[in-house]
Order: sequence, then structure tokens, then C-alpha cells
Amino acid sequence: MNLFTKTVLKFLSIMSLIAQFLCAFAGLILLFAAGSLLLVPNGVKQQLLQYVDLNSNTNPSVWLLVLSCLVALAIIACLFIIMYSLHKMIGNIYVQDFFVSQNLKYLKLILIAITSFTILQFISQLFFAKLHAYNVSNIFSNSSPSLIGNILLLAIIYTLYVVFKYGIYLQEDSNNMI
Repeated sequence: MNLFTKTVLKFLSIMSLIAQFLCAFAGLILLFAAGSLLLVPNGVKQQLLQYVDLNSNTNPSVWLLVLSCLVALAIIACLFIIMYSLHKMIGNIYVQDFFVSQNLKYLKLILIAITSFTILQFISQLFFAKLHAYNVSNIFSNSSPSLIGNILLLAIIYTLYVVFKYGIYLQEDSNNMI
């Protein structure tokens, strides 16, 4: 493995660790926010609901906001799992363990997490539609290209999963021949 590849893999490994830390921090903030919505006094809660309700004539319930916080927490958990698995795969590839069962396991985790992310993103779009809140953030995009991009990403990762599965089979077959 040449120096450029090792440098890129180290950079990606560090970036995935930073992303894991940010996801964990965001998850803690969301847990705090969801708990706070249930514990704050009614006057503060009404002011908070008025602040959140910028684009709507209806007043959203606290439970809907808590539920949307929990969906956002699940989305962040999916992102954390993706970054964790990616970090582990990069570590294996860095030491030149390409076709090992661990990489297949990590690819499967990434595939499940991206599938869950896509479903949860659709659910969050339903919450935002209920609240009449559109274009809230880039993570919770309301566009169909975002959904198509996620489906394309799922297809690519599934293809990688099949290639790695076949590569592991060939590696084991090659090891048994020798």
C-alpha cells in the first residue's frame, strides 16, 4: 500500500472518529431536549412551542415534538453506526485485511443503518408535514432527489456487500487449496 493510500485511510479514520463524537454529542443534546420538553413548566413550554411553530397556524403537542426528537435520535444513532462501521472497516483495510468476515459484518451494519436512516427520514418528513415545517435542515430534506440518492447509496452498498461476500468465499477457497 502506497503512502498516499495510507494517508487517505488515516484521514478517513480520523474523520469517522470525529463524526462519531459529534453524533454522540448530538444524541445527548436530543435526549436532553426531549426530557426537557416533558419537565419544563407550562409557561416556558408555551413559549417554546410558539418559537418552534413558525410556519403553522396550529399548535403542535409536546408529545409530537418529543416523538420527533426520538426519531431524530434514532437517525443520529444510524449515522453513528455507519461511522463506527466505516471506522472499523478502514482499520481492517489499513492493515490489508480486505476480504475478512469482519468487513462483511460491518458492510451489513452499514446497509441496515442506511435502510433505517431512509425509513426514519421518511417518518421525520411526515412529522414536519404535520407541523407544516418545511426545509428545516439539510439532514431532513423534503426532496425526492434525497430519497433517490439514499436508494442509490443502498444499491451501491449492497453491491459492495455482494462483492465482499464473494471475495471472502474466494479467499477461503484459495486458502483451502494451499
